[in-house]
Order: sequence, then C-alpha cells, then structure tokens
Amino acid sequence: MESRPHIVLVHGAWVGGWEFAGIIPLLQHAGWSIETVELPSTGSTGTMSADADAVTAALDRAPGPVLLVGHSYGGVPVTQAGDHRAVAGIVYVAAFALDQNESVQSALGGELPGVWSAAEGQVRLGADRAALVALVSTGLPPGTPPAVGEQLADMFRPQSLASLTEPVRSVAWRTKPSWYVLTENDDLVPPDFQRSLAERAGAEIIRVPTGHAPFQEAPADFVAVIERIAAELPQSTPNTPHPRSEQ
Repeated sequence: MESRPHIVLVHGAWVGGWEFAGIIPLLQHAGWSIETVELPSTGSTGTMSADADAVTAALDRAPGPVLLVGHSYGGVPVTQAGDHRAVAGIVYVAAFALDQNESVQSALGGELPGVWSAAEGQVRLGADRAALVALVSTGLPPGTPPAVGEQLADMFRPQSLASLTEPVRSVAWRTKPSWYVLTENDDLVPPDFQRSLAERAGAEIIRVPTGHAPFQEAPADFVAVIERIAAELPQSTPNTPHPRSEQ
C-alpha cells in the first residue's frame, strides 16, 4: 500500500462539497491528494443509492488507496459504498454510521426531527430562513459576524426525502478500519447518539470540542486529526480489521 492515501470527502445533507473549502488548501499544502464528491440527492428528489453510486464513481477513479471521509448524512452513502476495494479506511465525522436495513429516519426513531420540514419529496432544515440561520450559526466559531451565518444559510438547498428514508443495504464498517470524529458541542446530531453509533461500529472515537462541522470551526485541528488517521492506516490489505480504542 502507498504510504499517502488519496482523501475523498463526502458532504452532508443540504450542502455541497463547498463545506470542506477551509481544509482543502491545508491538506493540499501538506501534500495530500483530495477529491470532494457532490451528492445528487442535494437539491433534488434523488435517492441514497444514487449518492452511493457517486461515491463509488470517485473510488473507481482514485489514483491509489483511499481514506474515505463522510460528514453527517454523508456517512450513509459512505457506509453503502465504502466496501470498495480502494478504501483503506473510513472516517465518520458526526455522521450516520448506519447498520444494514437502517435509514436516517429509522435511526432517529422513525420520525424526522421537528426542525426538518418535509414537503413535495424534499426536506428543508429549519421552518424558515431565520430558523436556518440560527441553526447554521451555532456551528460557527465564537465571534463570527452574523452576516457569515446568513450567507452560509443561503447556500443550503433542500435535501431529498428519499435519501433520508432509504435503508442501507451494505455496511462497510464491518470490514474496513473506521474512525469516528465525535463533535462534543453538536446541536444538530447529539453527541450521545454519535457515541452509540460509533461504539456499535467498533470505530475508534476521536472527541473534538466543536459543533457539527469541525472542519469549519477548527480547520487546522481537523486536518491534524485526518493526518493522524492517515498515518495509522494498516499497511496490509484494506479489508484487515483495525484495532480500535476510544481516546
């Protein structure tokens, strides 16, 4: 296995690969090759399977072994597609590391959260723009001007309802080494829920004192976490289980 894997970043619901804009130049400057996957379910009524196919396409063209990183909802198509031969390890970031036959909706108890508004096959985050701005702003660093939260909220798009209700058919964390970046100050995906998913997956848990998007709140620290994980990837076949512990 090559010593430096290719890093594939998979974004969450309502957003796009742009959510990783703050860390891409840092990783590239450090010599890493990077690709972001644009999920077709964002801004459409597409399925989770279509998202998984988009991840698979990125893995098919990867120049070498891959460290596959999924944020939030992005953990779902990563789980479906991550048993690909190119994947050397998976990083879940405040993500839905689901099991077979689970969907986001079923993992949340069968109902979508009250702050998610579903209509015409799509789901919006927040009942209105003011609510969305408030939700988005909770994950920004202290002292961030309010205008930043407004601008960021206006970049959000509706998420396909089908992507949140379709169950996972294959479970990559059963065969691939996995890590879970648990965001301790998360107001969107509760830390205790994250912990339960991570423990069930047998992932090594890395706790970070941030909100839902640590790569935005503390980009340099997040890059250090990714580089540490990349250095820990097993030097055997990608399907070799990795010893895990919580730190």
